[in-house]
Amino acid sequence: GVDALATSVTAAAIGILIVMLIMIIRYRMAGIVADWALVIYIILLFLFLAVVPGVQLTLPGIAGIILSLAMAVDANVLILERMREEKDKGQPLPIIIKEGYDKAWSAIFDSNLTTWIASLLLFQFGTGPVKGFALTLTLGLFVGVFTSVFVTRAIYELLLTANPKEISI
Repeated sequence: GVDALATSVTAAAIGILIVMLIMIIRYRMAGIVADWALVIYIILLFLFLAVVPGVQLTLPGIAGIILSLAMAVDANVLILERMREEKDKGQPLPIIIKEGYDKAWSAIFDSNLTTWIASLLLFQFGTGPVKGFALTLTLGLFVGVFTSVFVTRAIYELLLTANPKEISI
C-alpha cells in the first residue's frame, strides 16, 4: 500500500519532468510557458485536493491526477500546434496567439467535456476507489483547462505587452 503509493508518486514526478523537458525541446520558449502552466496546475490541484473534504491520495486518485495532467498537456500541445500553423502562414504574433487558442478550443472543450461526463458517471455509480479516481479526475480536468487555456493565454498577453520580440512560437 504505502510503498506502491510512494513508488507511484515518484514515477509520476519523473514522468512530469520528462514531459516538461520534451515540451521545452519541442516548443522552446512556448514550451516554457506551457511548463509554467503545468507547475501552476500541480499547485492549484493539490490546493483544491487539500480543501475538499474526504479526499485521500490513493493509487486510483493518483491515476486520476495523471490522466487529467495528460489532458492538460494535450491541450497545450493542441494550442501550440495551431499557433505553429498560423506562424507558417506568416501571421503577426498577436494573430498567431489569438487564432491558436480559437482553433484549439473546440477540441480541448470536447475532449474535456466527454471525459468529465464519464467521470461524473463513475462518481455517481462507482464505490470507494472508483469515486476517488473520478473526484481527482474531475478536479484535474477543471484545473487543467483553466491553466492550459486561460493561464497560458494570460502569460502570452503579458509577454506581448512587455516585450513581444522575446516570444518565439
